[in-house]
Formats: sequence, structure tokens, C-alpha cells
Amino acid sequence: MRILLSGCLILLSCLPAKAESVSSAPSQFEATDLLPAPLLQISETEAFSKFVFLVDKEKRKLTVFERNGEQIKKVDEFPADIGKNGGNKTKRDDARTPEGIYFLEKRLTQPEIPFNLYGGLAFTTNYPNLFDKRENKTGSGIWLHAIPDTVPLTRGSRGCVVVRNEVIKKLADYVKLNETPILIFDHVSYVQKDEHEKRRVALNSFIEGWRQSWEAQDIDKYMSYYDSDFKAPGFNFASWKTHKSNLKKQYEFIKVHLSQPYIVAHNEQLLVKTLQRYESDKHIDYGVKTIYAIKAGDTYKIIREEWAPFSQKAVTNAIAHENSMTAQAGNVQQTQ
Repeated sequence: MRILLSGCLILLSCLPAKAESVSSAPSQFEATDLLPAPLLQISETEAFSKFVFLVDKEKRKLTVFERNGEQIKKVDEFPADIGKNGGNKTKRDDARTPEGIYFLEKRLTQPEIPFNLYGGLAFTTNYPNLFDKRENKTGSGIWLHAIPDTVPLTRGSRGCVVVRNEVIKKLADYVKLNETPILIFDHVSYVQKDEHEKRRVALNSFIEGWRQSWEAQDIDKYMSYYDSDFKAPGFNFASWKTHKSNLKKQYEFIKVHLSQPYIVAHNEQLLVKTLQRYESDKHIDYGVKTIYAIKAGDTYKIIREEWAPFSQKAVTNAIAHENSMTAQAGNVQQTQ
């Protein structure tokens, strides 16, 4: 996996930036050396979304970013309404907009939704997400939706992110259901490019270290990446370690291949999603791996891991592209 070249979507509000390097949003994004601290790059893996929605509650704006080769590019920015009450959502009916990492899951139109409340189109989100549930947050029905033009965009919602009808139609073109993230922050800061790069490299190194320890079947080092409260379907920390130890006895070798992951972070929370090819002398599979982690000192600890089968062709193509780019990166370094 590449460390020095781009290829990930990384949202990094959790790593501290130097105070002098942080600024408010520049008026002309493309013309400055500042980049949004929560958003670094967007994965080139075609199975994932090439667009990201970033919501700044303080500025009441929704900004769209896209992958542009190995860079990120600001596509557009729109006024947005948020919950009537300030602060982060914690419970049902508190009229606050949640802050965190969410995904747009379902598209709703008339007659499923009343026009006078939600305008012509709405997208549901996965609030409460895994991190929210760990914090015992309650509530549901947090959407990205429109309102009729006759309704002020400053009235305050029950917790949803709200835009105009003409805007939701534009946003619909950027949405890949279950893949497009909508990242909601109280305030979005901007950092210099070198600080941006430093944060990206740090998280890529974390992922690559985890992958290498897994492939080497170094159980103690591998488990050092996991939190004691780790959970996976059918496993806790102890049973996960036992499971991996048993596999080490069964397999002569394993190889773990990852596509370019996208990585999103919000304060202490980290989410990694990548296409994965896992093989041993007795088994091979292709799927999507999702990792949830929390900040622990100067590193992260994995609290949950999920896997779902995925197209062999798509996984193979994505990994082949990553290997090609890694080789190019090596050639560039050798010629410098």
C-alpha cells in the first residue's frame, strides 16, 4: 500500500495541528495552500464514492469535494440549515444535528415524503452509527433533505441537514448510496499542505503496520492494534485472539492484499474501508473490510471489524491498480 503517494480519503480532525497552521475556510479554495483538515484525499477505488459531503455547522454550509486524479477538488458549496438547538445530538427529540461520520443510505421522493416538510428529495443517514451507539446516543431519522422555497432556510430543523430544492437535485448527482459520506462538524479548520501530508502519512502507516503484522501472523503485535473492548460479529478481544492463533496453526502462510482505503476520522473516531483479498494455502476470499477505531494516546485501537463478500473482479482490479501505483512510487523515489 502506498504511504508517500496519495490514494486515500482521510478525515483528520483528531490529530493535533500546529496552531499557526490552522485557519478558517479560504475564500478561494483552489488558489491557496490550505486544505480542509478533516478531509485529505479520496480513494481511487471505483467501488467507493468519489465525492464527499462536508458540513460545517458553525458556518451553516455544505461543501462537496471530489477526487481529481491524486488530488482533492472543491466542487461546490451551498447554504444549509441545521438543528434548532446548538451542540452535538445525544438523545431523541433534542433538535440537535449530530456530529460524526455518516453515510447516505436511502433516497426518498414523493409520495414517500411530504413535500411541505422535506421538499422534493431526501437521503437518509445511518445515524446513530457504531460510535454513537457506543456512547448510548438515541434518536433516528437524521436526513439530508430539502424544503420548499417558501420556507426560510434559517428556521432550524429537528436535527437534519437541510438545503434548497434546487440544491438537493444537484447533490443527488454526487450520491452513491451506502458509499457517499456526509461528515458533520461543529467547525471545519484548514491546514497547510505539509501538515496535511504529515497527517495522511501517519494514518497510512498505522494501516500498513496492522496489515503487515496480520500477514506475518505475529499474533502479539497484531493484537496490539486492538482495543480490549474489541467486538466483531461472534467475537470479543479474547476469542478473536484465540481465533487468529488457531488459524496460524492451520495455515502455512497468509497474504493480505488491500486496495487504496479511504479513511475518515472525527475527533477520537477513525473509520477505514478497503477492498481486501485474503489468501492462505487453504483458503482465498474477496471482500470489503471495514475497521472502526478510537484514539488511544498517540495511536489508535480497533474496536470493531466487519467483512462482507465483494466481486472478485472488482477487488482484483482495485488491488492491481494499487500495486501499479506503489511500483511507480518506488521508481520515483529511486530517481530522486
